[in-house]
Amino acid sequence: MDNRAGIFVKPGKSFQFFLITFIILIFFAIGFCFADEIQANGSIGPDDIIGPDDSSGYYIDSFPMIIERPGTYYLKPSETAEESGIKILHSDIILDGLGETLNGNMSPGSVGIYINVPKTQASNIIIKNLTIKDFETGTRIEGSTGVVLDDVHFISNTRSGLIIESSENIEIIECSSRNTKNDITGGYGIQVLDSEEVRVKNTLVTGNGNSGKASSGGVIVTNSTAVNIINSQVTSNPGFGIRAERGTRQFVLSQSEISANFGDGINIDSCPSPVIQNSEFNKNKESGIELNKVIQPVIKGNTITQNTLGISIADTEEMELSGNNLKNNRIGFDISASDIRYYNHHVTNSNTIDSRPLLYLNGAHGRKIGSGTNPSMIVLVNSSDISVSDLILSKNCAGIILVNCENITLSSISFMENGMGLRSELGTRNLVLTDLHAERNLLSGYYLSKTKNFTMSSIYGQESPSGIFIQNSADGTCKNLFMSHIYGVKSRLPSGITLCGCDNVTINNSEFSQCSYAGVLSDSKNLELTDNLLISNGFAGSVILSGPVKIHQNSFRNNDDTGLILKADQSFIVRNTFSDNEKQGLLILKGDENLFSENVFNDLNNCNIQDPLSYNTWNGTGVTSLGSFFTGGNYWGSPDGEGFSDLCDAGLDGYCTIPYIIRPGNIDYHPLSEKEKVRSLNMNTDLNQNGYEDLQDVVVYMNKLTSGDTSTLYDFSGDGRINLNDVVALFNIIIKNKNESSEDGEGQKS
Repeated sequence: MDNRAGIFVKPGKSFQFFLITFIILIFFAIGFCFADEIQANGSIGPDDIIGPDDSSGYYIDSFPMIIERPGTYYLKPSETAEESGIKILHSDIILDGLGETLNGNMSPGSVGIYINVPKTQASNIIIKNLTIKDFETGTRIEGSTGVVLDDVHFISNTRSGLIIESSENIEIIECSSRNTKNDITGGYGIQVLDSEEVRVKNTLVTGNGNSGKASSGGVIVTNSTAVNIINSQVTSNPGFGIRAERGTRQFVLSQSEISANFGDGINIDSCPSPVIQNSEFNKNKESGIELNKVIQPVIKGNTITQNTLGISIADTEEMELSGNNLKNNRIGFDISASDIRYYNHHVTNSNTIDSRPLLYLNGAHGRKIGSGTNPSMIVLVNSSDISVSDLILSKNCAGIILVNCENITLSSISFMENGMGLRSELGTRNLVLTDLHAERNLLSGYYLSKTKNFTMSSIYGQESPSGIFIQNSADGTCKNLFMSHIYGVKSRLPSGITLCGCDNVTINNSEFSQCSYAGVLSDSKNLELTDNLLISNGFAGSVILSGPVKIHQNSFRNNDDTGLILKADQSFIVRNTFSDNEKQGLLILKGDENLFSENVFNDLNNCNIQDPLSYNTWNGTGVTSLGSFFTGGNYWGSPDGEGFSDLCDAGLDGYCTIPYIIRPGNIDYHPLSEKEKVRSLNMNTDLNQNGYEDLQDVVVYMNKLTSGDTSTLYDFSGDGRINLNDVVALFNIIIKNKNESSEDGEGQKS
């Protein structure tokens, strides 16, 4: 039929053929478009028409994009992904970034690439040649297996560069995670959570975390198994370098560089059987290697240099330590523990600290250790009959550590710039220390805990927050101690010697000076201080907070606050000198039934009793437990010569004729007078005990002084020291007494 003027014409076979051909061409054109490019805001699913040749791959250039079918995908230069980039929800995927960058806008909750493929599928996912930048999380692999990231770089993400969670068989090769940080969590370079068989190779992790967030940093592994970091660099992270925690098992770090991190280089907490080997730890702000509550760690063949702490071990069991080279660390090796089992380690002599061997002996007996061995540090555990001498030990947690040892002798040793010079604890007994020097140690020159029957003689310490710290120890004799320039914040009580919870300790012939808090600080019982000099300390010469104690023939002078602070009962404070203390000579915080006798007080404020119910005796009567017979009271003088005893009327016996009332319940009934000050102190001038005073007594005094036997000598000069001035003073006393005796005889004769 003619189609002109609205007339219908039936098409022929040729037209039908043309129409069918045209439709087929249209479908081919659509197919070729999909093969070339798939636009964003959609997904690639199993029912999508892809085109005639799937092997040619698919291009992605806008987002978000969900991939739900296998194939090869390419990233083209693209716009910014506002919230999320690419989700991979199927196995057998290759995503090749072609060197391009997947950019985010740092929006909260955004993820650059999210992979979640059920473990029942053989994932076989490869992501390569790609940079992922400015998301909250660069890439998150969750609940997946068989994923490889190759040449993938995470830059400037805010919470984490890469998170691997509840996944297994994940491999990270030639990747990097950089500059992940925020002010809330701090940020992480790589997180591995509840996963298995994760391998990180040839990867750089740098600039991650926040120095103000101690829990942030480079790589964190939590509750995961068989995580290996190999031939990688973890460096310059504002947080820690690597942290493995909460039950992570079979963690291995090998052939890697961990350097210049603000926290620890690597910190392993509560994990069994980690291995750290053949790696370098350099210039980390805290520890190079830090282990806490770890079981059977293996640390071998590492180089550890210029960290604050080289290796730090706490509450760790059965460690294997071999072939490590520690050098130029502030503290080379630090081992801290609270129980004997935490010292049961396998440490070989192949470990060196500043080119000298670390000597760690467990169960050794009958050994001599000296300059021939030349160790950098000594740890003795369950050992006995050991002598150590002629060494300089420096830059470790302690120069020497003794744990449950017996019959140990240490002599002629210097401890320099350690955490502690000497550390003795956990049942050590029969310890003899002679001629030891400790200087510039971070915590204490000498630390004794749970140590019994110890002797310290000729012990020197200076420039530490604590000279000697002894706690929970008993039966100690300390003589010729010299502690000076012990300094620190006063609230931490830096003192020459501190005794805490001890029993039966004697300190004599020692000097404590220029300590920021006190020369002697004690809350122990049965302490005896005899013939000591406690001068020029920042707060007090001595602070005694428990008793009973015996304080006999000591000198408390020139202290910035108080000579002696006492809180004790039933104690003896006899024949001491208190002078030129800034605030007061004696402060009694609380105390009853104490005896104060024959002391010389010469301060502007000699005595202050804070407790109104404190009752004490201030003059002796009869024989005391000190073995001396005396009836004398105390000398109450003043630096300006206007004190009570300076001006009182003296009787024939050398005592003031009226009592000195300190406060009710505290009265000195026989205060000493200026006239008989020296003789009234009952100082024995008949040293050779031949029944009278003569120049032979001066010779005896001189011989005892030069031989070092000064325990029975008196401070005749009153300067608080036993020295040549006392020889001269004794000579003058004897001459004076002879002259007075001669005058009395002439008077009687006339």
